[in-house]
Amino acid sequence: MSHKLKIGIALGGGGARGAAHIGVLQALESHGIGIDTIAGTSAGAVIGAMYAATLNSDWVRQHYLDYLNSDTFRTMGIHHLRRDTPEKDSFFQQIGRFVKDRLVISLAVHRHGIVDRGKLTQGIRYLLPVSSFNELKIPLTITSTDLNSGKEIVTSSGDLVEAVVESSSIPGFIKPLEEKNRLIVDGAVAAPVPVKALLTYKNDVSIAVDIARREMKPLKEFSLLELMSRVGQVTGVKLADELASQADVLIQPDVGEAHWSEFSQSETFIIAGQEGAKAAIPKINKLLNERSGLRYRLRKSLGFN
Repeated sequence: MSHKLKIGIALGGGGARGAAHIGVLQALESHGIGIDTIAGTSAGAVIGAMYAATLNSDWVRQHYLDYLNSDTFRTMGIHHLRRDTPEKDSFFQQIGRFVKDRLVISLAVHRHGIVDRGKLTQGIRYLLPVSSFNELKIPLTITSTDLNSGKEIVTSSGDLVEAVVESSSIPGFIKPLEEKNRLIVDGAVAAPVPVKALLTYKNDVSIAVDIARREMKPLKEFSLLELMSRVGQVTGVKLADELASQADVLIQPDVGEAHWSEFSQSETFIIAGQEGAKAAIPKINKLLNERSGLRYRLRKSLGFN
């Protein structure tokens, strides 16, 4: 009876940790839980668009891993950000090392991003088998952020590639898009888990997938930039908690303290997503059973749900 109910999923942002979304979708698919609508931000927009275009999580996994081994991915230069060091360096420290390797520091001060926006666009075109929303098999909403207003931007029609690029434009790494008095960046800035966008679909069961970096080692000897990075992390986690609480089911894959640029750990993240989703399946099935009855349908028809 579960196939008669609408199930929606909100896929949060987290860079490389977004591979966990693939594992979540694989686990749900293998247990016969079909997704009817998706809202995605940042990494969640990428994986969400790939899945909405195919409804095949195994294809998404293989194509995503193929991309990580491609020249298209290597030209992004993300591999310069991570180094095998004993401590987890702040994002800003890693950007600094990257600039030393590739750019003149004096010029970087005046830049709006480290990587050319066109390279991100090439990567998204590689990943997506379609280019517009109307080619998708199920409804998809993608969110980004307007830094000039602080508001969430919601897109569900038109150019799919551009919507995903905007949603994935990490501030400081990808140059923001300046358009009609808006300064558009990564959707996770305003909504790390896009539950609000998902709820507009009026699903019977809503699922939120939160891949925030939650592990926090005590700060001992730290720089000002590391302090700022930790402040941003705490703020992001608290916002993700608040947004995710609005969904019926919360899935939090164990991604540890992995940095957003650790794409070499993608297989591990996929497994974490599978395990996280499997733990949530009993609750999902319970809700599906409860909401397949006449009483729920009557309440919903009267606007009580």
